[in-house]
Amino acid sequence: MSVSLPCALRRAALLSALAVLMPPAWAEEPVTGTGATFPAKVYLQWAEDHTRLTREPVKYLPAGSSAGVKAVSEGTVDFGASDVPLSAAELEKRGLFQFPTLVGGIVPFVNLPGVANGQLRLDAPTLARIWAGSISRWNDTAIRQLNPDLELPALPIQRVVRSDGSGTTTVFVQYLRQAAPEQAAAIEPDGGRARWPGNTQGADGSSKLVAAVKATPGAIGYASSDYTVRDRLTAVSLRNPRGEFVQPDLPAFRAAIVAGGLFKNGLTPTPLLATQGAGAWPIVTATYVLVPSQPQSVERAARTLGFFYRSFLLGDKAVAGTGFAPLPVATQARIVALLSGFRTRDGVPVPVIGRVEGSSAP
Repeated sequence: MSVSLPCALRRAALLSALAVLMPPAWAEEPVTGTGATFPAKVYLQWAEDHTRLTREPVKYLPAGSSAGVKAVSEGTVDFGASDVPLSAAELEKRGLFQFPTLVGGIVPFVNLPGVANGQLRLDAPTLARIWAGSISRWNDTAIRQLNPDLELPALPIQRVVRSDGSGTTTVFVQYLRQAAPEQAAAIEPDGGRARWPGNTQGADGSSKLVAAVKATPGAIGYASSDYTVRDRLTAVSLRNPRGEFVQPDLPAFRAAIVAGGLFKNGLTPTPLLATQGAGAWPIVTATYVLVPSQPQSVERAARTLGFFYRSFLLGDKAVAGTGFAPLPVATQARIVALLSGFRTRDGVPVPVIGRVEGSSAP
């Protein structure tokens, strides 16, 4: 991810870090993480770049936010990833430290013959009625009223949902219930999953959900914005609280970040659903990394933090063109400072370590 810190600040931070870098031998056991599928493509690219440049291997397994929280809490991985931030009380209970990494949108998308990307217009009540099962065909009057210039097929609506514990599902259901509480009342959150009324098709993970929608005429699904870009999905245009029909792109995500004041005064999670910003996409969320606040191995914790430190400070091309938006510059600087000065709960310093071979300071 490209970080636009002022040049002097970036150089000073890099030199400070390099002063304590300890060049370890090739680690046979890689740093491991698991969790959210929402940011998986970026984390996998970060891991590939980090391994190539530092010879320190990092492995990430996208398995859903629930799995990431569980694994890092049990100490079976070095870091977990979740699209749903943990509360301060939950972090304390589990012995974890949390920081944000990326911002992206959650995008409803369809497989409708003759309908191109961005052409189908929906508002929150209509979208909620579709997902609640009370609108069952694409030529329903409510959909036609929003799309008078589209020829909508008389196809049944096939809802494809995540069957695994997913932060994407949690945030999507939160949006429906917040933006259209009456129409979405029958959709019940269920710990990373949801209880959808009627018959739905389940898919384990975002990749399988996308494949299922693409293989099923009349289907509708939801996924993170990077899938929309990479797989060229037919995203819908959504009406935001200002009455504007907007499409899921970087300007729309940035508008939500500004309107929601994301991490303006710290790293406390900030809601970005249905913000009042002009041009803002209404389903935007940050995604988070969780690390133990009292790690079993300081050396492994140092390598884990070093991985994220490099990804924030030096950056790479992983975010460009993926559909994600970078965190605000001040937030990125705050995270760099936190990682470089990290201490365990009992006060033991965790030096950020890792080679910086084949790269130079920006």
